[in-house]
Amino acid sequence: MFGFTNLKNKILENLKGEDKLLHSKVGNVVFLTIFILSYIKNSFLHALISALIVVFLVGLLKELYDRYIKHTFIDWWDIVAAFIPYPLLKKLQNTGKWL
Repeated sequence: MFGFTNLKNKILENLKGEDKLLHSKVGNVVFLTIFILSYIKNSFLHALISALIVVFLVGLLKELYDRYIKHTFIDWWDIVAAFIPYPLLKKLQNTGKWL
């Protein structure tokens, strides 16, 4: 149980901050937009996979922009935050509990 608690604390620590909330919010909007547009013409599974791929690529491109244009570092937790539903991340930051 100690290992799980350690991992949980590390995840909670790395997902703190307004920046992570912004990544979550934008990631959620991109996901929903691509999912809905793709679902109009394709199956549910195709729309889901398309939306996940686009969110990952947008997050990765943003981090590459940070690294090579702004000369900062790639924060992989920003990409992780893009996949987490905004209300869940907000609650996680406020309470420190998953649900």
